[in-house]
Amino acid sequence: MSSPPPPPSRSTATPQEAGERLASRDVRFVPILRGRQGRDYIRRALSVVALLAIDVSSVFLGLYAVLAFKLILQGQPIDSGAIWSVEQKALPLVTITLVLVFAKYGLYAEREERGGSSRILSAVTVSTLIVLALVLASGWRFNTFYIFYSSWFVIAVLVIVLRASWDSVTALVLDWTRFERRALIVGTPDMTVPIAESITRASTDRHGVAYRVVGTHSLVSGVGTEHEPPAARELDLMLDPTHIDEVILAGQAGRDQSILDLLDVCRRRSIPVRLAPTTAQLLSHSIRAVPAPGLPLFELRPPVLSGLAFFAKRAFDLLVGALLVVLLSPVMLLAAAAIWLEDRGPITYRNRRMGVEEHPFDCLKFRTMRVGADQQQADLEHRNEADGALFKIADDPRVTKVGKFLRRFSIDELPQLFNVLKGEMSLVGPRPLPERDFLLLDDLQKKRYLVLPGMTGLWQVSGRADLSFDELVRLDFYYIETWSIWLDLVILVRTIPAVLFKKGAY
Repeated sequence: MSSPPPPPSRSTATPQEAGERLASRDVRFVPILRGRQGRDYIRRALSVVALLAIDVSSVFLGLYAVLAFKLILQGQPIDSGAIWSVEQKALPLVTITLVLVFAKYGLYAEREERGGSSRILSAVTVSTLIVLALVLASGWRFNTFYIFYSSWFVIAVLVIVLRASWDSVTALVLDWTRFERRALIVGTPDMTVPIAESITRASTDRHGVAYRVVGTHSLVSGVGTEHEPPAARELDLMLDPTHIDEVILAGQAGRDQSILDLLDVCRRRSIPVRLAPTTAQLLSHSIRAVPAPGLPLFELRPPVLSGLAFFAKRAFDLLVGALLVVLLSPVMLLAAAAIWLEDRGPITYRNRRMGVEEHPFDCLKFRTMRVGADQQQADLEHRNEADGALFKIADDPRVTKVGKFLRRFSIDELPQLFNVLKGEMSLVGPRPLPERDFLLLDDLQKKRYLVLPGMTGLWQVSGRADLSFDELVRLDFYYIETWSIWLDLVILVRTIPAVLFKKGAY
C-alpha cells in the first residue's frame, strides 16, 4: 500500500517575490507606470487634462464675452459681478454637457483620431441644442435666445482656435524632442515597401506623432518555437519592446498559424499590432459589425453615398454651387475675355470624362492649351511625370500664356460649377479622369466611380500632385467612408490656400 503524498510545503516567498514571478508570466501585471508604456499613459493623461482645461476655459470665456457684449449693446457698463452671478447658474450645466458630448465625439482621443474643426463644430452644436432642451424642460426663465446662438458661435471659435494652438505647440514639442513611434512592418515585400514609404512620407506632417520604420520582415510559419526556421528566429529577435513600439501587418502577411504565433508573441511582450489593409481590401467595401445569433458577422458596404446622404449632398451642391456661380461670375467673364483675345479660339474646352457608375460626360473647363492639343498628347507620353493612370507634365509646351495663369489659380476649373448644377459632378469628391487615364485603371480602382466626381477633394488639399496615384485612390475612399456636410465645407475652405500657395499643383 503506497503511502499518501506528503503535504505541499508552504512557500517561503514573500508577497513581493510572488508578485514579481506572476508579473514575469502575465503582461497584465506589469506596473502601468513603468517604461515606455508608462510614459505613454502619463502623456495621454496630461493631454486629456490640457484639453479639458481648454474646453472649460472656452466655456467660461465664451459665456462671459456674450454676456458682456449684451451689456455693451444695451449701453450699460460691464458689471463683472452681475455677469458672474448669471454665469454661476449656467456654467455647470454647459460645461458638463459639452465635456460629455466632446467625449462621445472622440475629441479627447489620440491627436490623430480627434478630428478637426468640423467635428468640434458639430459637437458644440449638439451641446447647445441639448442645453437648450434642458433649459426649456426645466422651466428656466429667459427673455431672448441671444445667449444660445451667440455662445454657440463664440465657444465654437474659442475651442477651435485654442485647440489648434495647443496642437501646434505640442507638435513642435514632439518634433523638438524627436518623439516618434518605431514600427516594424511584417508582410510580403510588395506590401511592406510601399507602406513603409507612405508612412515615412506622411510622418513629415505635423498633425500626429511621427512614425519611424525600423525594419520590414516577411512572415513565415513558426515564431519563437524550438524548430523555427532562420527567418522566424530573426523576427523573434526583432520583436524587442525596447526597440519597437508596434507591429504593422501588411495585408495578408502569412498563413493563419504564423499570424496567430506573431500575435501571441506580441501580446506577451506588450507590443500593439495594427493592420494595414491591402488596396483591394480598402477599395472594395467598408466593413461594419452586425449582430447575429451564435457568431459575429460583418456587413460589407459598397463605397457609395445613397439615401438621405445622397439627397443631403445634392442639396448642398445645388445651394453652394449656385451661390459660387453668382459670386465668381466676374472672374469667369474676365477669364473668357482673356482667352478669346489671346488667339481668338474657343473659350471653353469639353473633355470627355468618366462620371458616376462609369457614365461618360463632357467636363467643362476654360481652354488653357492651343487648339488641337489633344492630338499632340501621344507624342508627349514619354514625358509623363505622374505615376499610375495620370498624365501630368510640369511644363507642358501646349499650354498658352493665359492658360498658365488660369491653371496657376485653378480658374480653368470654374466652368465645372455648371456640371455640378446639372448633376454630373459634385463640389467635393474623387476627381474625374479623362478616358485615356480611365482605361489604365484596374477593376478595384474603378470603384471610385460609384459616387459623383468632384471639383475638389481630399487629395487636392493633402498634397495634390505630390501624392502617388495609390495614395490618391486611398484618400478618395477615405472621403467616401467619412463623408459629412462639415467635411465638404472643410475641404472647400482648405482648397483656397492649396490653390493660392500652389501646393503640389502643376
